[in-house]
Amino acid sequence: MTATPAAGSYLERALNDGLAEFTGEGRNERIRYRAANHSERWADPEEKIRAELWAELIYHYEYPAERLGFEVTVPRRTPVDRADLVVYADDELKQPYFVFECKRGDVSDAEFVQAVEQACGNRASLEAPFCGAVAGLTRRLLRFDRGIPSLERERNRITDIPVRYGRPPEWRFYKDEPQKDLAAVPREELRAAIRKCHQTLWQGGKLSPIAAFGEFCKIVFIKHRDEKDPEILTGAPYRFQRRDGESSELLARRIRDLYEEEKAQEPEVFTDSINVEPPIMAQCVEHLEGISLDRTELDTKGVAFEEFMGSFFKGDFGQYFTPRELISFAVEILQPQRHHLVLDPACGSGGFLLYALDYVRREANRRFPQRSTDRQVIEHFNFWHEFAQKNLFGLEVNDELARVAKMNMIIHDDGHTNIVGHDALDLLSSIGQQNQGLAPGRFDLVLTNPPFGATIKRTEKGDGYLEQFELMGYLGKNYPLQSDITGEGDDGGAKQGGRAVKARASVKTEILFLERIHAFLKPGSGRAAVVLPDGILTNSSLQGVRHWLLQRFQLLAVVSLPQFAFSHYDAGVKASIVFLRRLAEGETADDNQPVFMALAENIGYDATGRKTFAVTLESEKPQQERIEIHRSDLLDYRVTYEWSSTGPEGPKKSGWNERRREVIPGTGLVGQWQEFQRDPTPFMYHHEEQPNFFAVRLGVIGERMDAWFNNPSYGLLNEKLDAMSMETVPLGELLLSISSGATPNRNNQSLYADSGIRFLRILNVDNGEITETDMKYITDAVHNGELNRSQLAADDVLMTITGRVGSAAVVQAEHLPANINQHIVRMRIDQTRCRPEYLALWLNSNAGLKLSNRYVSGGTRAALDYQAIRKIRIPLPNSLAVQDNLVSGMKAAKSQAESLRAEAEARLQTAREWFEAELLG
Repeated sequence: MTATPAAGSYLERALNDGLAEFTGEGRNERIRYRAANHSERWADPEEKIRAELWAELIYHYEYPAERLGFEVTVPRRTPVDRADLVVYADDELKQPYFVFECKRGDVSDAEFVQAVEQACGNRASLEAPFCGAVAGLTRRLLRFDRGIPSLERERNRITDIPVRYGRPPEWRFYKDEPQKDLAAVPREELRAAIRKCHQTLWQGGKLSPIAAFGEFCKIVFIKHRDEKDPEILTGAPYRFQRRDGESSELLARRIRDLYEEEKAQEPEVFTDSINVEPPIMAQCVEHLEGISLDRTELDTKGVAFEEFMGSFFKGDFGQYFTPRELISFAVEILQPQRHHLVLDPACGSGGFLLYALDYVRREANRRFPQRSTDRQVIEHFNFWHEFAQKNLFGLEVNDELARVAKMNMIIHDDGHTNIVGHDALDLLSSIGQQNQGLAPGRFDLVLTNPPFGATIKRTEKGDGYLEQFELMGYLGKNYPLQSDITGEGDDGGAKQGGRAVKARASVKTEILFLERIHAFLKPGSGRAAVVLPDGILTNSSLQGVRHWLLQRFQLLAVVSLPQFAFSHYDAGVKASIVFLRRLAEGETADDNQPVFMALAENIGYDATGRKTFAVTLESEKPQQERIEIHRSDLLDYRVTYEWSSTGPEGPKKSGWNERRREVIPGTGLVGQWQEFQRDPTPFMYHHEEQPNFFAVRLGVIGERMDAWFNNPSYGLLNEKLDAMSMETVPLGELLLSISSGATPNRNNQSLYADSGIRFLRILNVDNGEITETDMKYITDAVHNGELNRSQLAADDVLMTITGRVGSAAVVQAEHLPANINQHIVRMRIDQTRCRPEYLALWLNSNAGLKLSNRYVSGGTRAALDYQAIRKIRIPLPNSLAVQDNLVSGMKAAKSQAESLRAEAEARLQTAREWFEAELLG
């Protein structure tokens, strides 16, 4: 199948007019330029750039096809030097006029400069008055007539190729002028220009990526504002471009002046000046001047900027970036309306706000599908634009990120005014001074992913900062109940039962964000979607926080995310998305109220960031348009691709490029949530062994709020345990003692020995056996000194509490002396009630492992704590003889399995030997 150039391109015209043709197929496909009787391999990305330039020279700049030469031999240079494309001034092709060097669109600045020098050298040898280098949208054109020295590269810049041997124009781009105005660009070209601009600013490491990104935001801001400037009249030149003969210094000065003008108009967007040297500024203008950000489709801009920002944030700002699949899901659940006031108090790059805006814009598209009259166009615009201008609010403590969010909103057609660079946990009165709209009790929706794990210290924030939070009185194991708090102590701490509670010195940010979300939401109707680390939902030490939350919010839904959900952005914390409604004053949540819960596994990407959607083809027009359905547990997308024959990253990138990604309403867990809202009854009674979505009554949510713990499959298991004829007891009733191990000082490797005392790790406790796999050893001094408390004895029951949680084994005399690390617990049990081997047998069973894993607590590394271990239910035959028989039966079965395995291996080896003998003799 032959290639198809972009619809409406100059190359398409040339093909239709018979000036060029494609021959061959696949890797053998070639383009033939008939007038020059020249053909080249089409798979070469540089050929695509040259072909488009060749056609543009004919149709836009009015040069005869017969006067365009390919691969022109250059005299007085190395024998293999050839000029990519030459425009001649005569029919005999004796007078070179313009010499071009063509490169693919994604070349580095250094490679582009090299291409410019190649063009200049070829021009000098051919004695042409003009030359230039073209790399995608980036062009650098130079003149050498009028006695300009051959080594000049600055004062001889021209704006554009002259039309039919005329004078170079003073400017290249003029507003609303046919053939001279800025044009919309495909996603790949926009993406390449953005990336090149950032690389230019980064200067190979001279600036940090974050600082370069900040300067990039300023330049894109000016570019966008210049296009939207109503003061530029029809036929007038845009200001964000290089003028004919203009030096880099004068160009940079003009761009800085533009920036200062806009900064004066929008003092809250950018507060500092552009800090970019003139040559660097000139290169950035070179990359961006030919693009119309305003005319490029919003979907195209969104995809291009999102891809760029996603790769950038993966590094330096990774901890602030929420994967877009999760944002889209949260927005689809809450369904923002045009009258809603929406806030993200930790807005980062503005993802939640942009997706809320996109949701309302899609609603405008549904309401005004035709937009065939001026009135409909205006109504459509006002529907979503007023929401963008007045209803979206964001707080971001990092000034650089606040700037990114503002720029992102501007690129997506505004809504930046209410992005405030300020600490969302500051005193509410201080926040209100930044923007009066940021008032308590005002917002319909809060969508946010607050920072995890950061600790706020009282000594760093000063008086009054931590004391403003009621939650400070709910931390720790002995948190006060709401009814116990009677006032404040002299130190600002809460009083419990008339006595002051000691003020805490520090607290995690994610805990305080819960109270701040509550403060901003409208009482009774305000709803929130918040990404929370599972520790808040599961850890016994945070039971007070959960008590506080359930007293003030209606818990709507909890969606558990995989452990890897944030791994691609260098954050390995297990998390869930929690949906809440703020209760009205005096309102209490009904214990019979159903709560939607789900366990999302395929969220559209894996730990490396690779996409994991289940993809099906909906329709395809070969090398024009392709539409696919992308399915995940969260929701489904309809993804539209367009064919690009000029991929800027080489032949592997040529082909289908994503243009638009649309959420399919009512799919995945979004669809299940909508069904649940209509009728929750079917969700309350699941009979599946492991359902990934279900509902539970609020009243049964006690010690933990996570979906994993409340999975109804555990209820089915507990029902079976309840129905047993024998008693079941919590493991804590059988324990005489429990302790975990420790790891020797890692800074002194001499503590490990080549042999001696075993040091057991997780891989050494495997389904009832203590194995020698990669066994480590420690010295007697360490065993009796630093690790004395975790020495093992015969009949100790070991259980892993991280990694492969719940695997158990019994210590035998031949294993001693031995020790364990911190990922294993040692349990000594009452052997008058339970045999150690029987306990290990139950813990290693499918049911026992399931019960153990139910109690795993969230965090960076999921783990069992002592309190959870004590709650594991153990079915206990009251006769030790019955326990011994069960253990003996299992040992016999394992022995038989090993014997069969050995017999099978021997037979397999015999078969291998027979096969070799038959072949080799």
